[in-house]
Amino acid sequence: MKTVSIFPGNTERGLPIIHGAVLVLEADTGRPVALLEGGSLTAIRTGAGSGAATDILARRDSKVAAIFGAGIQSRTQLEAICTVRWIEKVLIFDPQPEIVTKFISEMAGYGPVPHDIQQAGTPREAVSIADVICCATTSSQPVFEDQHLMPGVHINGVGSYTPSMQEIPPETVERSALFVDSRSAALSEAGDLIQPIKEGRFDEHHIQAELGEIINGEKPGRENSDQITFFKSVGVAVQDAAAARLALVNARKMGLGQEVQL
Repeated sequence: MKTVSIFPGNTERGLPIIHGAVLVLEADTGRPVALLEGGSLTAIRTGAGSGAATDILARRDSKVAAIFGAGIQSRTQLEAICTVRWIEKVLIFDPQPEIVTKFISEMAGYGPVPHDIQQAGTPREAVSIADVICCATTSSQPVFEDQHLMPGVHINGVGSYTPSMQEIPPETVERSALFVDSRSAALSEAGDLIQPIKEGRFDEHHIQAELGEIINGEKPGRENSDQITFFKSVGVAVQDAAAARLALVNARKMGLGQEVQL
């Protein structure tokens, strides 16, 4: 069971916008067995989802990544895509330069992340050479222009999680091969899809496949090197359950956490 609070004004207080907690219940008895910090867990599982999508959909020769947003979600997005592709250069754009500076100092050379991380002066500078783009913002309008994209780019969109939010240009969504984590969730929550559908640009059949359908061999993924692929994620509960179980198993193996008596 996950509880999440979203307070956009927290940025001014130096706090994360999202706080959360995950209560893990034993599957066969319902007994509470752990309480996990939900913000980090959500960021990790969301990053993992985009990592899986990048692994399946991005071109194998992808070398340059562009990241929009410099929060905790962007950190796990970058780490995940650098795990599945040999990324050599990263460009990051955020309207708050001081946050970008902190992001670069913390992430450059971290794990699979390259040392070459640069602040992009404009969205165009970020996307015009990018092979993989990750958007993790709370923007209500597109964060880049469709005309500046390179052929064959793969895009992960994880920040537009309400009908009123929109990170990705509708023109991009319309001409992309569109993939989602869950059709029903994306069509009810993702502004990146809901708003273009209301404009009559396309309908729900524009969704080519859920990510799981590609992994299971039921549907095709990328068809050629020039195709633009777009993975839209709003998150599904099973990701939280699987991530929480894995975190708990590893915490026990590593002797982490604090045991309390109920």
